[in-house]
Amino acid sequence: MDAPPGPVPGPDILDGASGPGVVIGVVGHDIHVVANRILTIGLAEEGFRPYNLGTSNDIVDFADAAWETSARAVLVASINGEGEGACAGFGAHFAAAGLADVLLYAGGNLVVGDRPSSEVEQLFTGYGFHRVFHRPPSFRQVFDALKRDLGDVRR
Repeated sequence: MDAPPGPVPGPDILDGASGPGVVIGVVGHDIHVVANRILTIGLAEEGFRPYNLGTSNDIVDFADAAWETSARAVLVASINGEGEGACAGFGAHFAAAGLADVLLYAGGNLVVGDRPSSEVEQLFTGYGFHRVFHRPPSFRQVFDALKRDLGDVRR
């Protein structure tokens, strides 16, 4: 029997959570899952309702999940630097899909090589991301920004 399309209830989708829905996943051919899982747990602890797509996703996967879950934000991660190629046109795709009001965040090691964060932030905001966290020192920055952008969240 084929699995249903899109995110399904499981260990990374908390049905009982009542906070804003947030889709999270790793983009491109990146299979680094540990930070993604830790971030999912942290989002739930901070009062969000995370929907973890796991690894190896593309723009369509994120947009479909945001649509299916009515998520208010999407967190796109890249650890191996593939984000630069895999995230081009992200904002335009979301707008074309009727999801222009969904907040788009990108984070992790987003590009190959060692570039200044300001350059990487400018590149990804050009792709349509609202916030960019290139090599953040902790997830606290992400949680705090989400709370500011989505309104205070129940703890």
